[in-house]
Amino acid sequence: MKVLVLGDVIIDKYIYGTSTRISPEAPVPIVNLDRVKTSLGGAGLVVENLKSLGVDVTLAQTGQPQSVKTRIISDGHYITRLDEDQDANSSAVLDTILHDDFSQYDYVILSDYDKGVLDNAKQIIAHINSQGPKVIVDPKRYAHDYEGAWLVKPNNSEYTKFEFDEWQGNIIITDAGHSVTAKIDDIEYNIPIETVEVSDVTGAGDCFIAAFVYGLTKGYTHKKCLEIATKGATESVKHSGTYILKQEDVNQGIVWTNGVFDILHTGHLELLRYANTLGKKLIVGINSDASVKRLKGDSRPINNEKVRKKSLETLPWVDEVIIFDQDTPLKVIESIQPNIIVKGGDYTVETVVGHSIADVVIFPTIKGHSTTEIIDKLIDNYES
Repeated sequence: MKVLVLGDVIIDKYIYGTSTRISPEAPVPIVNLDRVKTSLGGAGLVVENLKSLGVDVTLAQTGQPQSVKTRIISDGHYITRLDEDQDANSSAVLDTILHDDFSQYDYVILSDYDKGVLDNAKQIIAHINSQGPKVIVDPKRYAHDYEGAWLVKPNNSEYTKFEFDEWQGNIIITDAGHSVTAKIDDIEYNIPIETVEVSDVTGAGDCFIAAFVYGLTKGYTHKKCLEIATKGATESVKHSGTYILKQEDVNQGIVWTNGVFDILHTGHLELLRYANTLGKKLIVGINSDASVKRLKGDSRPINNEKVRKKSLETLPWVDEVIIFDQDTPLKVIESIQPNIIVKGGDYTVETVVGHSIADVVIFPTIKGHSTTEIIDKLIDNYES
């Protein structure tokens, strides 16, 4: 899936130092410079987070100036912030966008910091909607300005200030330190926020929306997307300065997949490699020889369970292999309680064993790669 981020790009500058005395000129601390850190904020930070999580993301080029926020921090304490605002030429931005093609993207994130790029948000959204992508907005203006967006994400104060109580579509409301509430496709969610020691809230909202969209691109349920977004934003506030999410910040623990895995092929390898990226531990279940014979006939498996288990254990993406003797892995899944189950594209969520226990992610089938096809080809070649 492809994602485009469009909005105000901010330059976040941090000046770190120490202070041991008060200035004789005014009652303010004298800060001795230790180091300076510069990073992207706003739309730029959303992009950096999505890139770090492996999402195919593009930052829209609007050709507009970038505002700079300089923060002075002494001995871990926030002293002051200096803003150099650069307002965009909103008419020029609109003209550029109305000539752009958005059809290649699955999601477009509008990162609004009220610096001018999205002054014509309603027209921009209408144009993007006409080409297919879902529009997700991190807002800084009134709800009616984002008419037509698939989803909006105000924080608690923005919800009140910008009249999002009138919003009829999908919405996520973040309330720092308390909970995340949402209504998506007419289903309501409430995700608690872990209590942590807060170092810096800068960019937490950008981390949240990046992690949420990351989940969408992985095929997670909306609930799971909200959970990992909350987890990612919570991690970000533990760090001073803007934080870039890492894979481990959004991984969801145990991932499960299962099958016969009789003759390993490209389809298997790609599914396993993908499944590994979704969690901290990938457990693979394989049918015992007796189970395979019951399901597929006396001619199968080609390789016995010990060989199949050993082959999977040599792969760098697989953490554990479990042999099960039942026709389905339900008992094992109930015992393990995985966070995510991954299956191939010949399944639907409802037909996956264990779908009521864990979130299910369907990995698209790679055409031309199946054990049955390989066996049939070998037989044809042998007979000819």
